[in-house]
Amino acid sequence: MQEFKLIQKIKELTNNNNTDNINIGDDCAVIKNMSENTDVLVTADILVENIHFSLKYYSFYDVGYKSAQANISDIICKGAYPKNAFISLSIPKKINEENILEWYRGFLDACKPFNIEISGGDITGSNDYFFISITLIGTAEKNKSILRSNAKINDNVYVLGFVGESDLGLKKLLSGNYDYNDESVKTHLRPKLFYDKWQNILSKYKINSSIDISDGLLQDASHIAEESKVTINIYESSNWHLVNRFFDNSKEVLKSILTGGEDYAVIFTSKEEIPEENNLIKIGKVTELSNEFIKFIDINNKEMHFDSLGFVHS
Repeated sequence: MQEFKLIQKIKELTNNNNTDNINIGDDCAVIKNMSENTDVLVTADILVENIHFSLKYYSFYDVGYKSAQANISDIICKGAYPKNAFISLSIPKKINEENILEWYRGFLDACKPFNIEISGGDITGSNDYFFISITLIGTAEKNKSILRSNAKINDNVYVLGFVGESDLGLKKLLSGNYDYNDESVKTHLRPKLFYDKWQNILSKYKINSSIDISDGLLQDASHIAEESKVTINIYESSNWHLVNRFFDNSKEVLKSILTGGEDYAVIFTSKEEIPEENNLIKIGKVTELSNEFIKFIDINNKEMHFDSLGFVHS
């Protein structure tokens, strides 16, 4: 069974209509009944050696840094602020104490801009592979979390961050022909979050929905569309060169932008016209629900199809 189908079945099985909390179905759970003034947001993530990272080309510092960024991205894309992290590691015998301390150095460096506290976790052994489980807790102003499920018809669709560069970097790493100074390789190993620019956007504009890109732009935009019961049109004619420094109009780079994943950029929707600039562009429009949640419209105004919208665990 595929990841998203399994999540939907778990969601149906565990559905609780007697609470205002936002549970399974968004980047974070939003727990509303713990405070009168703030909501508590919780995200959990697992990274598995040889699925999410390879120690052939990742340093332990890189793995720690990326482990943090993947979770911080979930919290901040909801308009929340990350506070406390819980780390659980399952460590095989091939990994020594210094390796783990280097992992923590990378994790802590990513956490420093937010003053995130390491508040607990667990450590156990593993037979062969390195398993990482992170739970991150954040807070947001009461009822102000930006959800996947609130996109409105006629909203503009925007993306903030680097898009597709991580996938280009991964392809170079997998080929064995790479340079650690290559910007796409650096983006894959140590993804950048545009927190200050995102906060500036939130302070100036009304944002209706958001999601971070972990599985691919089309895949993650489709989650907004599905939860909001709308269709999202994404346009090839968008200014992709502003969010991808390698963009050359080739189908290969465009495919990385649309389906590559692990960018941790933010897709968001708003009725407002937000000026484009480096790392911030308008990519589409929200329309009434049609036969598909997500459509990609090429420069000839025809719908273009891909073998896959992005990465899916199966």
